[in-house]
Amino acid sequence: MGELYNPFPKLPKNIRQIGERDQIVKLYVEDYVNTYLKRLYPAGGQELRVGLLLGGIEFNDGTPYIFIDGALEMEDVTEAGGRGVFSELSWKRAYRNMEQLFPKRTIQGWFLCGRPGDDLSPINYWKQHVQYFGGPNRLMYLSNGADGDESIYITSEDGFYKLRGYSIYYERNQMMQDYMVLRKDVKRIETDTNDKVIEEFRKRMDEHKVEVTDRHQTVGLLRGMCMAMSVVILAGGIVMFNNYERMRSMESVIASAIPAKAEQILIGKKGTEKGISGGSKVVVEEAEGGVYPTTAVSKETMSETMPAQSQAETLAESKAAETMPQETQAETQAATQAATQAAVQETEAAANGSQRVHVVQEGETLYGICIAEYHTVNKLKEICELNGLDDENKIVAGQKLLLP
Repeated sequence: MGELYNPFPKLPKNIRQIGERDQIVKLYVEDYVNTYLKRLYPAGGQELRVGLLLGGIEFNDGTPYIFIDGALEMEDVTEAGGRGVFSELSWKRAYRNMEQLFPKRTIQGWFLCGRPGDDLSPINYWKQHVQYFGGPNRLMYLSNGADGDESIYITSEDGFYKLRGYSIYYERNQMMQDYMVLRKDVKRIETDTNDKVIEEFRKRMDEHKVEVTDRHQTVGLLRGMCMAMSVVILAGGIVMFNNYERMRSMESVIASAIPAKAEQILIGKKGTEKGISGGSKVVVEEAEGGVYPTTAVSKETMSETMPAQSQAETLAESKAAETMPQETQAETQAATQAATQAAVQETEAAANGSQRVHVVQEGETLYGICIAEYHTVNKLKEICELNGLDDENKIVAGQKLLLP
């Protein structure tokens, strides 16, 4: 954007004094800025043209030196009656234009340009000045055109007062010249410049503006996507944590409901052991050649598959049973009948609702006992009422429980 001007500590040599020298503040305004402000008229139904004064400030022996080498007009900041209202949108546009056209410059105040004959009194804009440009050494520039009056006010430690005068200095201000061409407010002051060069420059400026706008939009889109992904990841983590807690709770309930004496299913390399509810175990082993034991064996099959020695042993056992004394056979039949009668009596007692006693073993829970005895937890409430239990989780080893 051209050469950047470093105003301090080296003061401009070619200057022109306007008014008297002020003893409190030293103000230096670049000639292109002064020309631009003098020729800035309201047009197209505008009542007032408002913008920012840009530059820098330095201090020497406690005296502030303010250098203004940029003037940036703001859009949509005036209302009916000539009052200035700076919206959030207007500030965003102004900062974006400052970044593109006036880099490394800061806001030193604002300007208000009206028509010749307009009464631009600082009293009418004092509230806006304090609201938007508060702090010491902030400028308010009021102008009524090239032939009209101009005045500059500044805030200091003593209050708000009018400057007695300021200095105009002459430098090659490339930034302000480019801005004036872009705004089409004032013709560029160069001897070897033609319309084609101006058009090419304006085209480059438009392309740069579009590029910066696209960059800002891309950054905003990426920022929104990152925020959305963060919310999704956070929500997923919360859901996973809740599911983990539920699984832990379910695991605790299932573990408390499994009987303490339940057999585990053990699968070995050579065989399989399966727990039986009665406590006995059946060992099933694989035989070589893919031959497995069957659930029932007929005589014909036994004769074909059983070795000769096993057949002989089986026949011997059968003959021994046939030759058993009649007394031994009678005793065996009596024992069988007694066991059958006891089982029938137990079944009848259960059917009639009789009760029996269960001694609690180490590690047993009421849920496990209920599932082991009845294969359901529906009897849990009845067991608690029968034994006067207030809490189904409080039973101890050795305790005797009445089971329905």
